[in-house]
Amino acid sequence: MNKVDYKKLELKAGLEIHLQLNTKHKLFCNCLTTMQEKEPIAIVKRKLHPVASELGEIDVAAQYEYLRNRTFYYQVFKNETCLIDLDEEPPLPLNREALEIALQIALLFNCSIPEEIHVMRKTVIDGSTPMGFQRTMMVGRNGCLKYKNRKIEITHVALEEDAAAIVKEEDGKVTYRLNRLGIPLVEIGTGLLTDFTPAEIQEIAYLIGITCKSTGKIKRGIGSIRQDLNVSIKNGARVEIKGVQELGMIAKVIELEVRRQLGLIEKGEKVKEETRAALPDGTTKFLRPLPGAARMYPETDIEPIIISRKYVRELKRKLPEPWTKKLERFRKKLKLSEDLAKQILRSDWLDLFEQIVRTKKVEASIVANTFVSLLKDLKKRENVKIENLKDEHFIQIFDFLAKHKIVKEAIPEILKYLARNPEKSVEDAIKELKLEVLGKEELEKIVKEAISPDLSFGKVVGLVMSKVRGRANAQDVIKLVKKFMRK
Repeated sequence: MNKVDYKKLELKAGLEIHLQLNTKHKLFCNCLTTMQEKEPIAIVKRKLHPVASELGEIDVAAQYEYLRNRTFYYQVFKNETCLIDLDEEPPLPLNREALEIALQIALLFNCSIPEEIHVMRKTVIDGSTPMGFQRTMMVGRNGCLKYKNRKIEITHVALEEDAAAIVKEEDGKVTYRLNRLGIPLVEIGTGLLTDFTPAEIQEIAYLIGITCKSTGKIKRGIGSIRQDLNVSIKNGARVEIKGVQELGMIAKVIELEVRRQLGLIEKGEKVKEETRAALPDGTTKFLRPLPGAARMYPETDIEPIIISRKYVRELKRKLPEPWTKKLERFRKKLKLSEDLAKQILRSDWLDLFEQIVRTKKVEASIVANTFVSLLKDLKKRENVKIENLKDEHFIQIFDFLAKHKIVKEAIPEILKYLARNPEKSVEDAIKELKLEVLGKEELEKIVKEAISPDLSFGKVVGLVMSKVRGRANAQDVIKLVKKFMRK
């Protein structure tokens, strides 16, 4: 397909980013959020039906799901599910840890915080909750995010319950796992994104994600972050796309939706407003009609939560450094490439990385590459058990590197040794593997002995490196080979 002019097509998009909060307990009960239990202790069978909103109307999407006449089976787990999840007991008071994280996120987006937070019920009868509704509350409004000297409107930050995870569906029978249900979830919604390409919209989603991760309280793992998109073009219609699992797929999903709508327009067919489900290859399938406003009604079991101005001021004082600023600092002050800075931000080793570059006089790029590339390579290619490595091992390694007691080329061998012998120290590894740094005279001697008239520069360097591996810096070897080959 020829290059698409998205501006001419009047591409409009909106984002809803959902992130699980890493709290100990669920939002309205004391069940654990670990999602580690594998075997259910019971199965609960349910049929669901819609209820009228506060204005007495039935939502069209809820009515559609009801008419599908499906039966739902819910797997119950010992420590990760309770009667509250099944709507057999009233909810406990709101998880204050989750509320504080959500409010921090709202403040990071410069949102205004309401004086009272009211919990609402959103009608959901696709089976993803046995209650037939999801609890949600607005914690911030009218915020913004800067991107390429433009202000991206953040319309709202909401705190809500995550849905149950689907296991299988066949012959109108759908099975869900209930241990994900009720885990605290934040939803960040943007205003209309116009005059942006799909790639730029994906980058905006990335910036929203790393801003939320600034709190250090976002869960990791498959399914912990999900993106919903609203997409439309000229002469098309607004289509909601649910459940884009991978951030890197957003641009492709938008591109393919634009193609789908263009194809319908070219055939003279009307593009319908609808909700579609994202598929792994970036295409989508029809899910249900687009929901309206007639699916919200108050949660009468939970009192409004008062948010004092003093509490908001305290939260503002304790706000963490936004990762957008951290990314800029990594690029400018630490001289990391854009790609490497983004990779270390996403890494589980971020905190240790920052500790090391703050306290040790070592190149930040060497530390970052160790965490984001070397460890992955050792695990994949050499089956090294990197989970055996301790923070102290890395602190020792970069301390020795800063003091020139080892060279960076020794790091892989030291890590492999420590993974096999986690009780040992870096000093033990250096002695046993004979990785002491070569003196200048000794290195010069090895270089001179390797030089031969019938060997090229590259072969001499390779020969020397094979003899001094882990005991001399590659750049020093290259300089000496150049020096002595000229003579």
